[in-house]
Amino acid sequence: MDTNVNAFLRILIIILTVFISLLILFGVAYVNASIDVYSAILVILIMAVVFCISALAVMSGAIIHTVKRKKASGLTLALTKLGLRVLMPVAVLFAKSNSIEKKSIRYFYIELNNIVVESYNKKYNPKDIMILLPHCLQNSQCGLKVTSDPELCRQCGKCKIGELLKFAKENGISLFVATGGTVARNIVKKAKPGIIISVACERDLMSGISDIKGIPVIGIINKQPNGPCINTDVDVEGLIEKIRQITVNVT
Repeated sequence: MDTNVNAFLRILIIILTVFISLLILFGVAYVNASIDVYSAILVILIMAVVFCISALAVMSGAIIHTVKRKKASGLTLALTKLGLRVLMPVAVLFAKSNSIEKKSIRYFYIELNNIVVESYNKKYNPKDIMILLPHCLQNSQCGLKVTSDPELCRQCGKCKIGELLKFAKENGISLFVATGGTVARNIVKKAKPGIIISVACERDLMSGISDIKGIPVIGIINKQPNGPCINTDVDVEGLIEKIRQITVNVT
């Protein structure tokens, strides 16, 4: 606890130092600066706003073009990827007060991300593919610790983990069940797959996709017939079809 408090205090001191420095700088400028200096600052601010609006327009145009065509290439693909990293998190931030709108933005983010990944038309060997599942997919009455070892699953049919495990084993694809975002990131860091097929809610998917650098992720949003985080479901056929599209020699 003391370490955490000390870390917070260090950051607080840095923030206060920055604001006090700005206060001193603005105070000195207010006393000594001429009208020309004020004009120059205003011009710089106007140019910065114009740049932001231009960047917003270009990224928005690329994103809309990509979504309509369901694929992208060249400069459009690069601008769409930039929009994913820069524009979409800002859109979620602006939608923060409206939970329904925020959820829609996250759905859109995942759909757009999947289009970007699939636009590369890259084919992977099964051994380079990882299926990453959330623990809430497991039936809540099941006492088996499939999070530590999916092989413990008895494939009883009460949840979709057994069905997906059977498909993964038959095709030489790795499958993991994660208890949370941190565990999922550690699994990815250790396994270093070529591509990830990840199942989760829209919030965890957006967070995970944005955090994982250098490894493409295809997101599959889970179904929540019992509410979030308990006995969730997934479209197995849809997931397998996604894998077939990016894989060589999958049955």
